[in-house]
Parts: sequence; structure tokens; C-alpha cells
Amino acid sequence: MKHILIVDDMAVNLERAIEVLKDSYEITAVRSGRQALVILREKIPDMIIIDINMPDMNGYELMAVIRENTRLKDIPVVFISVETDQESEIEALKIGAMDFIKKPFEPEVMRSRIDRVLQMAEQKKELQSFAWQDGLTNLYNRRYLERLINYINKDEKKCSFMLLDLDNFKQVNDNFGHLMGDEVLIRFADVLKEKAGPKDSVCRLGGDEFAVYFPEGSAGCDRSQIQVIARKLMEDAAFEINDMLGNTCNFRVSASIGIAQKPKDGGNFSELFAAADKALYFVKQNGKGGYHFHSDMKTEKSISENGSLPNLIQLSRQLYETGVERGVYQVEYAGFKKIYNFVARCLERGKQNAQLVLFSICDADGGSLARYKEAKGIETLELAIIRSLRRGDVATRCGDVQYAAILNNTSFEEGEMVAARIQKKFNKLLKDDPMVLTYEIQSIENITE
Repeated sequence: MKHILIVDDMAVNLERAIEVLKDSYEITAVRSGRQALVILREKIPDMIIIDINMPDMNGYELMAVIRENTRLKDIPVVFISVETDQESEIEALKIGAMDFIKKPFEPEVMRSRIDRVLQMAEQKKELQSFAWQDGLTNLYNRRYLERLINYINKDEKKCSFMLLDLDNFKQVNDNFGHLMGDEVLIRFADVLKEKAGPKDSVCRLGGDEFAVYFPEGSAGCDRSQIQVIARKLMEDAAFEINDMLGNTCNFRVSASIGIAQKPKDGGNFSELFAAADKALYFVKQNGKGGYHFHSDMKTEKSISENGSLPNLIQLSRQLYETGVERGVYQVEYAGFKKIYNFVARCLERGKQNAQLVLFSICDADGGSLARYKEAKGIETLELAIIRSLRRGDVATRCGDVQYAAILNNTSFEEGEMVAARIQKKFNKLLKDDPMVLTYEIQSIENITE
């Protein structure tokens, strides 16, 4: 049963609300904002109903405190008030309320609105879960980890970033099939979750590439401790996976690990990932099945297992080995810029076309999107792009509410159809939320002339 916290200084209003909702919901009723905050320290409800006009702390002030708290900020809030002016309703919605109910309320109207808001909140959770979660392993995905490091924990002074890749995973798919390959990935994910601490975040970045983020205060922030963790991960992963494959298997799966640490190796996701990737590459070139710190690297020269430069076969395997996600190729803006220039060069002499599309989100009136809506808007746009673009296309976030995409081997007319499809999917995902997605499209070949 869903739990609703009702905050109203008038006892008669509380009694009426409880009477209307008690058969369908678990109700906690308090008569002040400060009492509500005490309750919220102990238990997080599924919804909060707040009266606007209260002494000591009014509804707007209580709402501000709730939205500043990371534990509470996603709880759906509905305001109730005897105020009938449009300004009060607009103000309530502007600061993040999902609905506004005028007093005295009709029981059926109140129940209907409460049901609708809870349904919308559930849909939002599902959307967020899909946006931040890997569908196969139920781990966090790359987008979640990037957001965590760059925005949520951006002010932390130190952390550790561990990048992991399964050695010989392609042979699993080739010899046992992709279903067994998926089971191997799931088993490896379970090993990572078992070894991670309560503060750590385990992610699948794509294919057979995983990451573990150790925030400030985690045991993994300490160099000696993360070495212990890395060794244990390699041992347990090798045992679990090779036990699955059986004794008849003529190859062994192991885990290679690259480690980067803040601040010495970088301060944001891109820098830490690049540093850990270099360390991982070093391990791959020097026998696999080991770990290495980026800070310990003395050279970036590519060397093989016997200490010589790699031959063509070794190089092709190294380049191909790390798996990528299905669908559009997502990159950082710096990488997108390089790819764009590469595509433009290729098109100078070729007969193929490619389109550059810029997607932008605005409010219903065509103005700038409110800050509290930006995250939802860009997450929804990203999801629409992922579901719509092909494996050969490239996309990047290029602003707070903007995404850019390169549509390869695509005519201008085809590009228009693709952009319109993304626009339609964006609107479908948002449903009743008043956001507008616009796009501009231009042939890359025209830009380079």
C-alpha cells in the first residue's frame, strides 16, 4: 500500500483528507512543516500533500527544504490551499509540485488526482530506471556513472575509478553462443556487486566492459585497499566464469583492470575514463589478467606480451576486443568533433551523404527551459535518440538541453524523417509534460564546401 504524508495545520482538513484516502493508502498526518521533516528523517513516503498557508513554515518553504535534500527531492508533491488565484497555482507548479488541489476539495476529485500523480511518479521511476540501468545485468550504465561523477559527486576531493574488461570474451560467444555470453556477463556482474562496498557504484559500460566507482570515504579510495579488491575480483571472476564454461573449454576467461584516481589522474568522468583505459590497455598488452594504475605508467608505447611491437593480427584483436553497445555510437563532445571532421574529409571525394542534426529543448512558449526541468528533458531526449538512431550514427550531448548527431550515409530527406521520428518519440515519452523538441539539420558535405 502506498504511503502518503499529509501536512496541514487545520485538524478538520486532516480528518477530511484521511477519511477520503484511508481505504486506499497508508496515511501519516502532521500539523506543521517541522513535524513533517521529523517524519521524513525516518521514512520516505510515496507522496506528500502540503497545505500552502501554515504558520511557522509555509508550504513553499517546506517544499524548498524537500527539494534541496537528495533523499527527498524526487518525492511527488501535491499542494492544497483555499487560495483560488491563478498565481498561487502557477507558483506551486513552478517550484516543482505535480498538482494543485483547491479546498474545500471534492472526495472523488481528490482521489482521482492523487491516483494520477502516483501513476505519473511510477512512470517517471520506470523511465529513470531505464535511462540509468543496464537491461541485461541490472547494473548502472555509463550515463548514470557519468552523471554521478560529473554532477552529483563533482566536489569530492578524491575517488578511484576501476575499468574492467573480460579477456577472451569473444571466444565465449563464438564457441558457446550469445546466450552463454550473456550468462557470463551476468555472472561477472554478480561478482562485482559482491565485492563492491555499500558506497561503491558498479556499472556496465557496454559489451564486456565494466567499471566500479569508489567515492570519497570508500575503502577503494586507498591504493593498498583497491589493490586487494582488484586481486580478489580477478580471482573470483576467473573461478566463477571458467567453472560455468566447464573443463572441456580450450581457453580461459580472465579480467583485466585499469585504475585511475582523482585528483592525480583527472577530475571528471572523461579524464578518469581515459586514464583508466590507458592503464587497461597496458595490461592487455602485457599478458592480460592483471591490473595496473595509470599513475604507474612510464610509457604509452604499445608493447605485446613478449615485449615487442604488436603485429597486425594482434593489433586488430586489441582494437576489436572491447565491446560496444547496440545502436547509436555515443561519445564525448571532443570525440564527436574529431569524428565529424573525419566524416567531412571522407565526403569530400565520396558520393555518400551525411547529415548533422542539432536537437534543442525549450518550453511550450519557445523560451528557455526551467532549470529543474532540464535533467528530465535531456534524459528523455537521450532515450529517444538511443531508441531511434542506428549503429553507424554518432551522437553527443553538446549543451544543457541540446544533443547533436551525425547521420551517416543519409540524404537530407532521410535525415528529416529520422529527426521527426526522434521528435515524435520524445513527445510520446514525455506525454503531458509541456516541453518542445526542435531540430535543425544540414548536410555535412555542404558545410565543407
